[in-house]
Amino acid sequence: MENIGISQMYLLLSVNDKGGVAPIGSMRTRSYMIASGILELILEDVISLSEDEVAVKRDLPSDKEYLRLVYNKISEETSIPLKKLARALVTNRKLFKELFNSIGDTLVELNIVTKTSGGVLGNSSQFVGGEESKKRIVEQMRAELLEEGPVSKDTVVLSSLLIGNHTLKRYFSEFEEDELKGKISELREDPAHKEIFAMVDRISHTITTIIASVG
Repeated sequence: MENIGISQMYLLLSVNDKGGVAPIGSMRTRSYMIASGILELILEDVISLSEDEVAVKRDLPSDKEYLRLVYNKISEETSIPLKKLARALVTNRKLFKELFNSIGDTLVELNIVTKTSGGVLGNSSQFVGGEESKKRIVEQMRAELLEEGPVSKDTVVLSSLLIGNHTLKRYFSEFEEDELKGKISELREDPAHKEIFAMVDRISHTITTIIASVG
């Protein structure tokens, strides 16, 4: 997998051709970007999720500084209900914009994308390019999920997020998408992946509930 975090890979694969988040479907794209940040911090053992409560476990590593907004929101309290955390970040466009820019700026620093301005008023950041990185990420997902061999946690999480935000079809044929979803179903029965799927499902369910309630 590309040597960048899950939320960075998610942003790369989820922005539109102009490098931004299109108005149509933006709530779902934004929601799963929040989920990608939460899951990345869980996998890095920076935060924990238990009984629908999220809590800080250790200081935010310097290489995860782009997720500072998510981390700070959690650290404001001893622990915070997952639904409260997700709703606060998903429904606040200003906070999402800050997170989007923070993640995107790191991709600029890595020379993966170029930052431009766009949107209706021309005051929204857009992150364009990154085609080679996108290709490597997709090819790694294809290799792990459509061929024999081990599947990494990053691939399980990223593919689940892309299924959730309906982006997978951009990169895989209809046949490949069906095969990939079938492999995901098989992995759910594997004890080695049971815990990660439980976390993904819990966060995805929370996200779906929020999307349904705010429209």
